[in-house]
Amino acid sequence: MKAHYFMAGVAALLAASAAQAQTPVPVPAPAAAAAPARPAGSPAVLSPVVVYDLGSLIQDSLAGQDMSNKLKAIRDQINRELEPDQRQLESELRAILTSSVQDSQSAAGRQRQEAFQRLNNEFQQKQERLSQVMQLTERNAIDAFNKAIAPALQQTLVARNGLIAISANQVEAFIPGVDMTADLITRLNATTKTISVVRATLPTQGGAAAPAAAGAPAAAPAGAPLPARPPAAAPRRP
Repeated sequence: MKAHYFMAGVAALLAASAAQAQTPVPVPAPAAAAAPARPAGSPAVLSPVVVYDLGSLIQDSLAGQDMSNKLKAIRDQINRELEPDQRQLESELRAILTSSVQDSQSAAGRQRQEAFQRLNNEFQQKQERLSQVMQLTERNAIDAFNKAIAPALQQTLVARNGLIAISANQVEAFIPGVDMTADLITRLNATTKTISVVRATLPTQGGAAAPAAAGAPAAAPAGAPLPARPPAAAPRRP
């Protein structure tokens, strides 16, 4: 009876591990805006405060699409690294489950179950480590994206005669004319089409910092699917 309960528990644990391995960490999803972007043809309204939709900026700009595609490729690579271990565990579990009750309760059967549990624990640790790698990669990428859009954000703000730019998901309501998202995407597409995204390395036990993505700040700055962090605040107007 104990062997039956053990195998049922292991089967449930492996099923959960398999589900997590399919998507260790999702690629950042665009942040939800509090209100829809300015409709095409809607006239701009002069205002000291303008807003932009971060979700649309990531989804519709060339730089945002490039970042998302690169993050997805890294996530897929990590999933492929987990697949052999997952298949091995599934194969071993099937073999154990199909063994007779007598075999499972023998000394050799118990040793096999214990070996399986050790393998499963190692898989869980590897999965957690790779999940942390993906999260750090995403954070580095988002910081690189923030750095890349900062000039376009400032230029668009000045062109709209604004004093402050606020992400739309931080605003409860606004009239369409103060949304500068479309202008910002146009300006960003003209200057920045790609974002450097590099798979991160976890810090060593000695505490050395993981290298940041090329083009991003050296320090680790990553949901989607990361919850995506809003771009850095625009510099104050001189």
